[in-house]
Amino acid sequence: MSGDKRLRQNAFTLIEILISVAIIAVLASVVTQSLFTTVRTNTKSEITKEVKQSGDFAIDTLTRTIQNARKVASACGIYGTGSTEITIMGTDGGLTTMGCVQDGSVTRIASVSAAGTSYLTGNSVTLGGDICAASSLQFKCTGVPGLPQKIEISFNLTQLGTPVDQFEKASESFSSTTILRNEER
Repeated sequence: MSGDKRLRQNAFTLIEILISVAIIAVLASVVTQSLFTTVRTNTKSEITKEVKQSGDFAIDTLTRTIQNARKVASACGIYGTGSTEITIMGTDGGLTTMGCVQDGSVTRIASVSAAGTSYLTGNSVTLGGDICAASSLQFKCTGVPGLPQKIEISFNLTQLGTPVDQFEKASESFSSTTILRNEER
């Protein structure tokens, strides 16, 4: 009998085991949720960074190209008008059109000249919409006649594809105003 008593004191009861399993399950659930949240936040950060880098490159290139142009040769050359593309004459006399270009099913910002087409946005982002007419790219000419022409550039970039969860969708707005520094009068 004394051996049975000693055996009982060294063993766990069913309730103690169930409580231990429940505590371990709760802790595992908290750790798993924390891990998933960290991975999800990292994914969102990477997607947002890619959209931001693509947009920053495009807005910087558009701004620099327009600043160095000799004149605006498109309809945007009329003060107060806006357009989804702009044609400029460079210092070499060549024409370059910057605007939305359909690249398969992706709407991208591109610079088209005699040298060819140069894409200014990556293929993992889109201007929105499946066609350029629905894109967000806008060039607006403002200013006062007799002074250097101001051109406002604005567009929205969104990650390509539709994520299952809206949390992971990245979208950024970009805008800049520039003037022609080498404008012919």
